[in-house]
Amino acid sequence: MASKVKKSKSKRGTTRLREGIKKKVAAHNRKQRKLSKKDPTWKSRHPRDPGIPSSFPFKDKILEDIEERRRIDTELKAQRREERRQALVNAGETNAEAIEAQLDQEEKHDNSTRLAALLESARAAADEFDSDEDDDDDEDEMDTEDVEGVIDIEIEDNDSKDSSRKAFDKIFKAVVDRSDVILYVLDSRDPEGTRSRQVEQAVLAKPDKRLLFVLNKIDLVPSNVLKQWHSALKQSFPTLPLAADKAASNAVTFVHKGLTQQSTASALLQALKAYAAKSNLKRSITVGVVGYPNVGKSSVINALLSRHGGSRRACPVGAQAGVTTTIRQVKIDNKLSVLDSPGIVFPAVETAKKGTAPVDEQSRLVLLNALPPKQIDDPVPAVSLLLKRISKNAELRDRLMAVYKLTPLNDSSFNSLVTDFLVQIARKKGRLGKGGIPDLKGAAHAVIVDWRDGRIPGWTLPDADALEPKIPENKSDLVISASGPKEEKVIVTEWAQEFSLDGLWDGNFGGDDNEDVEMN
Repeated sequence: MASKVKKSKSKRGTTRLREGIKKKVAAHNRKQRKLSKKDPTWKSRHPRDPGIPSSFPFKDKILEDIEERRRIDTELKAQRREERRQALVNAGETNAEAIEAQLDQEEKHDNSTRLAALLESARAAADEFDSDEDDDDDEDEMDTEDVEGVIDIEIEDNDSKDSSRKAFDKIFKAVVDRSDVILYVLDSRDPEGTRSRQVEQAVLAKPDKRLLFVLNKIDLVPSNVLKQWHSALKQSFPTLPLAADKAASNAVTFVHKGLTQQSTASALLQALKAYAAKSNLKRSITVGVVGYPNVGKSSVINALLSRHGGSRRACPVGAQAGVTTTIRQVKIDNKLSVLDSPGIVFPAVETAKKGTAPVDEQSRLVLLNALPPKQIDDPVPAVSLLLKRISKNAELRDRLMAVYKLTPLNDSSFNSLVTDFLVQIARKKGRLGKGGIPDLKGAAHAVIVDWRDGRIPGWTLPDADALEPKIPENKSDLVISASGPKEEKVIVTEWAQEFSLDGLWDGNFGGDDNEDVEMN
């Protein structure tokens, strides 16, 4: 008898069964979440700083050191603010609210300076990388209302000195041709080193051009040095002192009574406006700003713009050379516009005749802050040149020893002195290699950065014959003749009258009561 085949049972479940399973799963998940919250080993999804483990030895001492450093930083910040407040009071500022507002602005500027410099450096690197693909990159454009336009003349990033020389010459000629007045910005610490006779001859060759010396960074030199350089330079061209921007937070600064950042920038702006009014031109005058790299050309333009009521920085600035790479035209008002230009490094005629070695020339440019860090092959020769200059002045030598708190150096020979100096700097700044061997190049680079920022005080003095008055009874005898075919003579005193500079700042550089304010 054949067996009866059973019908296969369907695997299809009922809706009630499926919904019941879903509810049980949801209830199980809720229970697991509650238990996980009660679990002491529960970890957040977001990474957290574990801090110092409780079992770590000397944890209490480490926490105390951290708290002590925090307290010291707070006290130093308050001390610097009080010193700056006292300096403003000594400089003639009497409005308490204005002082507090300026102090708040300076603190905000200190916090943003390093980030701004890093941002500008990153932008420059990005522009350099994308220059072959797109010459009109959006990051090159300044989104401010004060920028009227940018002239598309860029410096080629080429290792060849000849091509770089041609690019700089092309930009310099373009600035001179487009400008009515040339502001030649000099570093107050070494005006003669940042001065080139080729610039002066190029301007004097055109009778319709005017040249003004601008002594920038006056807060990095004492009053007696500033007086001597002002007296020497104004024998050649009208000269104005200027503190275009605030020095670095750790710089050693000098307060000159009557020469504040606001007063000097206002005097320069009024001088340019006076020339614009006396020139009787039916158009706005154009002022070209030239000078060595990192002397503060862009800061001069920003200072002029701020005194005219501008709230933004039209020109990017940075502590290292090479931030400005194009000619940028900035409109101050309907009567005045300014051209910002990249730094120009002219070959030194005097050193070329003597056959100076390339290493010595590079060291000279490094101390002038005219080379970006990537072009400094070896900073040790530059430090050697710096020590050679400082050793000639007992005051500067004592200041250098006090800045780094050094022990007496081995002066058996100059090379031994340089080596001992770099070894002590490397140990104090932690620039050590494997086995605790001092990194001399790293220490030399740190010294160069401190020199650039003004932490190491240093300056040069003019020659004695340059300080002798050269104004005879007949003022028409005081002339400067342009080299070349032109035989016209330019009377410097007449230029000073055109800019209304007669008697300006004479004998008004502070006195024995000027204060040295050290910001560490």
